[in-house]
Amino acid sequence: MKELAQKIVELVGGVDNVVGLTHCVTRLRFQLKDESVAQTKELEAMPDVISVQRKGGQYQVVVGGKVGKVYQEIIRQYPNLSMEQVVEKDNDQSLINRLLNTISAILIPSLAPIVGGGMLKGFLFALTSFKLLDGQGDTAIILTIMSDAMFYFFPFLLAVSSARKFKTNDYMALTLAGVLMYPSLIAAATEGAITNYKFLGFIPILVVNYSSSIIPIILSVWLLSYVYRFLEKYIPDMVTVIFTPLLTLMIVVPIMLSVLAPLGYYAGEYVALGIESLINFSPLLAGFVIAGSRPLLVLMGMHHAIRPLTQQQISTYGYSTLSSMNFMSTMAQATAALAIYLVIKDKKMKQVALSSTVSGYLGITEPALYGILVKYRAAFIGASLGGGIGGAVGAVLGGKALAMVMPSILSLPVYLNDTAMGFLLGMVVSIVSTFVITLFLAKSFFKVNEAEVVMDTEQGEAEAYVIHSPAAGTVYPLSDVNDPAFSKGLMGKGNAILATQDEIVSPVNGVVQVVFKTKHAIGLRSQEGVEVLIHVGIDTVELEGQGFTALCKEGDQVTVGTPLLKVDRQLLEEKGYDPSVIVVITNSDAYLAVLEVDQQKEVRAGDMMINVVPEKSQSMAQALVSEQA
Repeated sequence: MKELAQKIVELVGGVDNVVGLTHCVTRLRFQLKDESVAQTKELEAMPDVISVQRKGGQYQVVVGGKVGKVYQEIIRQYPNLSMEQVVEKDNDQSLINRLLNTISAILIPSLAPIVGGGMLKGFLFALTSFKLLDGQGDTAIILTIMSDAMFYFFPFLLAVSSARKFKTNDYMALTLAGVLMYPSLIAAATEGAITNYKFLGFIPILVVNYSSSIIPIILSVWLLSYVYRFLEKYIPDMVTVIFTPLLTLMIVVPIMLSVLAPLGYYAGEYVALGIESLINFSPLLAGFVIAGSRPLLVLMGMHHAIRPLTQQQISTYGYSTLSSMNFMSTMAQATAALAIYLVIKDKKMKQVALSSTVSGYLGITEPALYGILVKYRAAFIGASLGGGIGGAVGAVLGGKALAMVMPSILSLPVYLNDTAMGFLLGMVVSIVSTFVITLFLAKSFFKVNEAEVVMDTEQGEAEAYVIHSPAAGTVYPLSDVNDPAFSKGLMGKGNAILATQDEIVSPVNGVVQVVFKTKHAIGLRSQEGVEVLIHVGIDTVELEGQGFTALCKEGDQVTVGTPLLKVDRQLLEEKGYDPSVIVVITNSDAYLAVLEVDQQKEVRAGDMMINVVPEKSQSMAQALVSEQA
């Protein structure tokens, strides 16, 4: 990429011939002092350059889907050329969706150690429960360290992914995690010797054990991102390397320790008080709310506050109903992961779902929660509702535990007492209802797969990934599009639509990868890995966003039919622009075949438009072609 960037700049006449540089979805857009100096034939002869075009006073080098990487490499080498297109931030999305998407983006990168540690915890618990391993022996101690480290030091893992999400300094974020986990603070919180410190004599610093916490570090890194950028911008370059980190620490750390970090602690305390009142009021309601809300409480790091209530119940009554409710939630979360395993087709996610299921039934739900429930709304809702229903049934029938244990299928004997039948019925209801709800939602409202069965063969089901129409209108061949980058198939295979509606919707279930500032183009990646470019109009980048309203932003999870863009087609036509909606599979070469629907066909938004055939068999592709012929 480095050599490609250098060569392109050299052939457009060198850095001194470049007035400015931007990029769109497919091409680098140079503003040159003298276009005659550019060596067009040599550029077009380069294997990584699709074509060169001169339009609107711009010298355009079409490089396709890797344009973003090429642009970044050029700017890295020649920073003065930057006129970067910034992704538009859209605030129309609901606060809850933005919050969930942000948490998901932060938690998912930490999935590998969480899954590994969760599995190891479960197996360690099983080995010690069946007396196959001495729980006090050296091997068990080392295995405990191996399985606990990623959970205990979770703030460090989240500091890195939070810094990347909020686009700030990784090492400053890790420093904040270090402050939260500083040994003297942890020791003081564990021993209970100190209630508060006083910073500068008047700012109260609450002493809390933040190990395994989630929200404190995320909020703190979020604040860090704003403070650090502000100081970098306004402190002179000569001294910024010294004073920016110094002032950042002096500002952020006191706010973190006095305000942001304790938020989760105080919230947990109030949750615990509310739960105690709820149990006293109605076991049915308490069972549903406690078991149903546990995934959210764990996600927010507020579940620790319930442990004292569980311990107090055992001390006072000799049993705990709360432990039974938590058991129902644990089974529900593991079952939701199992349902996703049976539905999902992505091989990597199947592995995650399966391992999460195993560790979940063994009592470790973090892999299922962070790897599956946060990613798939069907699983989160299924686990919450199923766990709540099972918790309510178990609570009404008196389900209880006689000791403090990890909620696991291996700890069942603790729950098998005089109310065993009520507990077991609640467990069965929790598992069955979770499985049914998750499966139903995964296949209907929250479709987790883009793959749809196209045909059956003697060898079994042959599948193609269906790309749906993003708008209503008339489909016509890509070869008729008045832009050689598309008409020659240089960007990939696809179709164009003469749209009859102003709203553009998602043609796949997946994620929005890019929304350009000019809003005329959106890139998506389906859950099966199909990369789809939706490009509205020809040369509409020149409008600089006029006539376009983005309804999504980069990183958004979308399903088929999710609104992406609003287009003023009348304005485009009045200004002389072709308003066609172009849909291209930019990674067409990764598939056996990309088959378009019949041309000149009238379609509605959501109708099947393109079949993308994975690398399975040549006969399958031939059968599909024959079927469509």
